[in-house]
Amino acid sequence: PAVLFVDQRLSMFFGTQVNMKSVTAAQVAAAGAWRVVDQGDRVGAVIFDDKAVTEVRLHRSKQTVLRILHELVEKNRALSAEARIRTNPGMLNEALEGLARTVTHDYLVVLISDFDGADADTTRIVTRLAQHNDVLAVPIYDPSRTSLPRNGKLVVSDGELQVEVDVGKESTRRRLLDMADDRLASVMAWQSDLAV
Repeated sequence: PAVLFVDQRLSMFFGTQVNMKSVTAAQVAAAGAWRVVDQGDRVGAVIFDDKAVTEVRLHRSKQTVLRILHELVEKNRALSAEARIRTNPGMLNEALEGLARTVTHDYLVVLISDFDGADADTTRIVTRLAQHNDVLAVPIYDPSRTSLPRNGKLVVSDGELQVEVDVGKESTRRRLLDMADDRLASVMAWQSDLAV
């Protein structure tokens, strides 16, 4: 059986090219769900936002895939610049804890997230999951994480506050890129440490 763990928090409502991260995560989950069912296996999902976790129970059917897609669309549509959503990085661990309680042995667990809020507890939970299951981490990030424009200013917002950042200053560019690298460093370390 395969469980898709899909992040649809406000941190995923960002994109500089082609898609928002939330849309890319939904596309990855949709492709994975169809693939699992086409192989004759059971698929389920844990889809979470900043407020709630939605679980789609494991089944081997196209109806289950359609239910997963419906839940993804609902969570994705709730994300907007006008929405009064408070960011909640702690939902990552809360949703992972719920997942760890339901996934026992011999599952394929696909973690699709930007891993905003990942910390030592996240690593502990993922380590526990990986002891008896195959865990695949799929980090979703925007191309701006690895390359910023050399000149100009960017306006960055969390939905409530807004700040203008001068990316023409090398020290500012370097700090932003280092922060993005640090954020995913622990996730990428899972690949070697846990064979995730």
